[in-house]
Amino acid sequence: MRSTFAGLNTMVSGLQNHQLALDTVGHNLSNDSTEGYSRQSVNLTTVAPSDQITMYGKSYVGNGVDTASITRARDIFADKHYWRDNATKSYYEEKQNNYSTIENVFNDSQINSENVGLKSTINKFWKSWQDLSTDASNDDSRISVRDTGATMADQIKTMAQQMQQQITSQYGQLQSDVTEVNNITSQLADLNKNIRQAEASGGMANDLRDKRDSLVDKLSQYVKVDVTVQSDGSYSISSNGSVLVDGDSKLTLDLQAQNNDEYGITDYNLVFKETGTIYNPANGEISAVQDNVAEDKSYIDKLANYSAFFLTTFNAQHKEGYGIDGANTTDTNFFGENANSYSWINNSASTYEKPYMEKTTASGSEKLRGINIINELTVNTKITDPGGTDYIAARGANVYTNNEPDPVTGAKKGDYIDASGNIVDYDHRIMAKNGTAGGADGSNAVTLSTLFDTSLSEAAINDHVRLIAGSDGNVLTPGDTLSSTNDKSLYSYYNDAMTELGTASSVADNNVTKMGAVVTQLDNARQAVSGVNWNEELTNMIKYQQGYSACARVLTTMDEMLDKLINSTGTVGR
Repeated sequence: MRSTFAGLNTMVSGLQNHQLALDTVGHNLSNDSTEGYSRQSVNLTTVAPSDQITMYGKSYVGNGVDTASITRARDIFADKHYWRDNATKSYYEEKQNNYSTIENVFNDSQINSENVGLKSTINKFWKSWQDLSTDASNDDSRISVRDTGATMADQIKTMAQQMQQQITSQYGQLQSDVTEVNNITSQLADLNKNIRQAEASGGMANDLRDKRDSLVDKLSQYVKVDVTVQSDGSYSISSNGSVLVDGDSKLTLDLQAQNNDEYGITDYNLVFKETGTIYNPANGEISAVQDNVAEDKSYIDKLANYSAFFLTTFNAQHKEGYGIDGANTTDTNFFGENANSYSWINNSASTYEKPYMEKTTASGSEKLRGINIINELTVNTKITDPGGTDYIAARGANVYTNNEPDPVTGAKKGDYIDASGNIVDYDHRIMAKNGTAGGADGSNAVTLSTLFDTSLSEAAINDHVRLIAGSDGNVLTPGDTLSSTNDKSLYSYYNDAMTELGTASSVADNNVTKMGAVVTQLDNARQAVSGVNWNEELTNMIKYQQGYSACARVLTTMDEMLDKLINSTGTVGR
């Protein structure tokens, strides 16, 4: 038989559990604006019933309500989609920022109605040669050639320095990101430990789990994140095959510095401190920073290729001509000191070696790449010295200009000939117009100006110049070596590079917009599951409040019944 007071325990359980449910509603409403908070709910269940003997046998009488668990509303699959796409979004945002900086460096727009940028500077240098070709004896034209050449060289160096600064800035960002990732993974390892301990007795550490998921959200901004939920409730977090966090243990990211003479910077390798192995984040902001460094280096390479064009192709053709006086002239570099000679070497087809510019001096030769090529780009001091503009080789030598070889002499296009039409070697060539000193011939200036907008294979240059420029023949075929501008004219090479930059920047902008919309949609989907809904919570508040009041009313009624039983029974007839 049930106890006389059994009903009191049933109502007390109703009061306690409805109050707990109301407390949880209050917790939800209080954390409505808390970042990363997941809505919690009390899962109520009936208490095991008591046996009661009835007329027809044993029956079971309920003993009230109890709380089975307090759980949070969370969709792990939505979280995983968010972590994946959030890393991609952060990747493109960082790429977008870097492209904006590169576009500022290679800015060819107009400022105060004046063209600025490298293209404009190169164009002024080209125009000065065109002007010189019409009057090779004009001092002003020669000074203009010298000064615009020096301005162009200075601008290329300035742009290269700006790209070096951008790389240094990227590495600064990488250092900051690595510090933040190490901080996040340390907190995640601690939370795994605390959650495992808190849930050892069977409960759910909901608030700790929310903090952990919020940290994973932040981690996904920096690297690719893959999360596996362990049986003890802890997370195992891997990134591109490398386990960053496993339970309460973690790996620490570190940066190893090494000098890079090719670009004049200090490079940093991303490694695991504990093992020294290279770590590839595969996605996220850190991956973008690494890719940005590589891309910034490629634009230094492009500037180096422009510089190599002038040091090899342009110099070689300049040596083909004569200055204002034939006695002042031959074999004068326009760029680089006169004691140096430069040639472009591309053996990648046979040796897979990165192309380079070979600098030869009296003491030997060396391979130059990147910033070291750019640093060589200075106007020859022989030309910048007082009276040095006389050495600017605007005048040309007598050459055979027809496309078909001469049937008598065998001379072909670009071969040197004397006044009688006989083929002569380089050392015995003579000035155009039969070598008349003081003549205003500007044919070499014409040839030099055409190099700006004519490809190497189509330019009116001889095999000697073409070989120094990097090509071994008039027709480029697979296996032939290429010039520093890939057999493109200087303008075409520059325009292609700027088109590539504009396209890449536009793609990054579009991807940022697209991924921003995707991540927002995914976050909305997560919030639809885990976010606090005021209408729902207020409805629950009313429901639990009414339930609490009802239990209290039943408890009052039971109290009145028991009072009657205890205090009033047996008083009749007294």
